[in-house]
Amino acid sequence: MNFYDEEMRCGYLVTEKTKHVWAVQLDMLDEVDRICKKYHIPYFADSGTLIGTIRHKGYIPWDDDIDLVMMREDYERFIQAAAGEVKEPLFLQTVYTDKNYLKGHIQIRDSRTTGYNAEDKRAGYHCGIFIDIFPLDGVPDSAWAMKLWRFQIRTAWSVLYTWYRFGYYPNATVFGRILHRIGALLQIPIPTAFKWYEKLCARYSGKNTRYVCDTVFIADWEKNLWERAWFDSAVLMPFEDRQVPVPRGYDGRLKAEYGEYLKPVQAPACHGDLVLDPYIPYKEFLKDQ
Repeated sequence: MNFYDEEMRCGYLVTEKTKHVWAVQLDMLDEVDRICKKYHIPYFADSGTLIGTIRHKGYIPWDDDIDLVMMREDYERFIQAAAGEVKEPLFLQTVYTDKNYLKGHIQIRDSRTTGYNAEDKRAGYHCGIFIDIFPLDGVPDSAWAMKLWRFQIRTAWSVLYTWYRFGYYPNATVFGRILHRIGALLQIPIPTAFKWYEKLCARYSGKNTRYVCDTVFIADWEKNLWERAWFDSAVLMPFEDRQVPVPRGYDGRLKAEYGEYLKPVQAPACHGDLVLDPYIPYKEFLKDQ
């Protein structure tokens, strides 16, 4: 069967267009894999991509992206390496490489395609089809330090987002208005403020703490607190027509967030309003929007 052929998976119709979107993402995955092998940087499939690997040996039929994770130290090494390795038409998207980008993780995007949601479009940064790469941060071992660190990160992100994305809130609070005005008066560039936030997230980087978490989703703390030992090593497993590294403790990691992950439950992709077009460059696509 040709990869691009329309097919039914788990009773869900995967269209030819979706297959082309996947192909774009798989090419970017190959580039990440190439860089990581060259610089000996460990990485793991995560979230829906990890479920898809274990349950489907490929994409979850209704998924629309690829998610990877790296330990914070490896994540920072990857960014440094990728800065000199990722070339057009691919783009390494970080707070420091793309004006007005404000997310707690990096993305690789393809300039020949279109992939954006409402916030991406409004912010005006690179809007090609993407894959996500998230950092895993060490979590302090003591209960009180854990609670304090979590509170600090959540507060710091709320401040950052209110300063630079206040206009995106549908129902602005009085406190939010005040905080936004303070941010406007201070006129701190996004990269400068983000660096402060990132240092807070990485406070326990390099320490052999028992737990790690994806700080991007720290608000959902209970589901995103994982044993570091689960990520001690990787196991290669089939994903579509290639293999991807998954954490040795993938079962514990997936059960912590999803429970009985082996039972397919059709649900919309987490990106919701994502617009995807694998055929048209985003600059051309957005001219008509």
